Amino acid sequence: MRFYQRKRMPRFNRVLLLALVTGLAGSPAIVGQVKTQTPQQPDDVVRVKTELVQTDLTVVDKRGHLIGGLTANDFELRVDSKLQPLSFFEEVAAGSAAEEKQLSAARKGDTAALATLKERTDSATDRGRVIFFFVDDVHLTGDSLTRARSAINHFLENKMTAKDRVAIVSTSGQIGFLQQLTDNKAVLREAIARLNSKYNPETSASSVSISEVDANLVASHADRGLFTYLIEATMKEYQMGAMSAYTMVKNRIAQVNAQARIAERDTLSSLESLMRSTGPLAGRKLLFLISDGFVVDPKRSADSDAMRRVAGEAARAGIVIYSLDTRANTFSIGIDASKNGHPDFSPRTASRPLAESKMPQEPLETLADETGGRSYLNEQALDEAVTEALNESSTYYLLVWRPDSENQKSGKSRLNIAVKGRPDLRVRMRRHFFDLKENQTANARGDANAATAKTPEDDLRIALGSLYPRREVPTTVSASSLNTTDKSTVINVSMQLDGAILSFDESAGNQEAIVDVLGVAVDDRGRFSSFKQKLDIPRAVVVAKDGRFIKWTQALQVPPGLYQVRVAVRDRQTGRMGSAMTWIEIPRQ
Repeated sequence: MRFYQRKRMPRFNRVLLLALVTGLAGSPAIVGQVKTQTPQQPDDVVRVKTELVQTDLTVVDKRGHLIGGLTANDFELRVDSKLQPLSFFEEVAAGSAAEEKQLSAARKGDTAALATLKERTDSATDRGRVIFFFVDDVHLTGDSLTRARSAINHFLENKMTAKDRVAIVSTSGQIGFLQQLTDNKAVLREAIARLNSKYNPETSASSVSISEVDANLVASHADRGLFTYLIEATMKEYQMGAMSAYTMVKNRIAQVNAQARIAERDTLSSLESLMRSTGPLAGRKLLFLISDGFVVDPKRSADSDAMRRVAGEAARAGIVIYSLDTRANTFSIGIDASKNGHPDFSPRTASRPLAESKMPQEPLETLADETGGRSYLNEQALDEAVTEALNESSTYYLLVWRPDSENQKSGKSRLNIAVKGRPDLRVRMRRHFFDLKENQTANARGDANAATAKTPEDDLRIALGSLYPRREVPTTVSASSLNTTDKSTVINVSMQLDGAILSFDESAGNQEAIVDVLGVAVDDRGRFSSFKQKLDIPRAVVVAKDGRFIKWTQALQVPPGLYQVRVAVRDRQTGRMGSAMTWIEIPRQ
């Protein structure tokens, strides 16, 4: 039974809606670039202004195996070397149905709520894990990208569960609107297929290679031995004088450094944007940073501050980074005679191979270490690395304590956590501690201020383009395709909302609830079909037997392709919002 009056959306509004939805696709991260601000001071921890602070951690043995079943009495927490009692402790299964409530109880220090939760223990995988694969395509060679694709495909076919939500995101944003969380493996396979290497090395005809590491060593660290070798090798190759070779090498080094700074900035900015976008998601999230590595040097740029911002945002969002170095475990190009017509084996360039190997790995190690994760470097079997990371992050411990000094409250304290009497066990924890409640309050305040300037139709559009479903009005959507008599294709959109959440206008004689609906089906080329509806829902229908859930449909004529179907609803009486999305692929006939 239908309770709506169909109304075609004006062309102007449809264009705005398309820009809103497809705006997610044109950015390097899921929600595009977010302008960042340099922190006022380079603290090693996020500043907090709260009575309780918390940190999440895992415990592993010497072989990297997860250690579970520990209790609060097993841990020793020291703040600025001073023993600190725990206010709250809990072992949490990542992706479990109870995880969000456990984290909420921890923030409030509500031990009574925790006891109630333990009496109602659900399956550890009821909610599913949230996993991101961040593919740093601007720092991946073609061979490395092949290894990255293989590792993600292996996870998709062998490790992903039906309730996991996974997103494949790239620095360049080349995946488009497919780079968002989904449980649809067909969408993820298509996202993997769209990955291409965006690595942009120096385009010089010279056989004397100058890598990003070489350029940084010469320009930022005044490596005279390496600079002299590059000049001499250029003189031999081109049979030119020393001054001409000097100028050529200097210009090449400047070009390599300029390109490297841009790629480095793009990677860190995209990571920070992704961290911020995941704030509304509950629970601990796992992010695989897949890269050949890059150079972050404070003598060359200010991106070490960007690294701290990324780690801070990861702490607030509950993200743990596991870095995967995709470079082949071979000699660097600096000493590979097959790629260099003028190799140098003298002491002046003796440190070059080590620098080529280690310097690009340092940011990968730092981001993993500061977020409580792990870096896999010089690994040939990336599949095994992903499996180990998944097992290791399946369970974590949540420790909450109360600061007792102004220094601790200001967020300047140093934390050290160990397992009593077990020096063989390693605690993997964040270098940042934070109070999620303060962050949520700030966001809520910002949302409230923004809401005063928006119209109801603006709210509906924002809900439609939201990265994550709005749950104030529980809404679901499904889609199926059918062929018409004229051989065209139609998407049949089936929608449902929970009528018990709606507010009815009792001043009206018929006691109706009015719900506005906005929907769109968008394909990977930006083509779309949209609809706008108004549901007039009588109270008598909702209170009738089996009438709580309101169902309705909409047909959209579209050409073949892969479509994302999005629907947003708004209760006019209360302004509560709901949204949902699904995927459907219409094959060519």
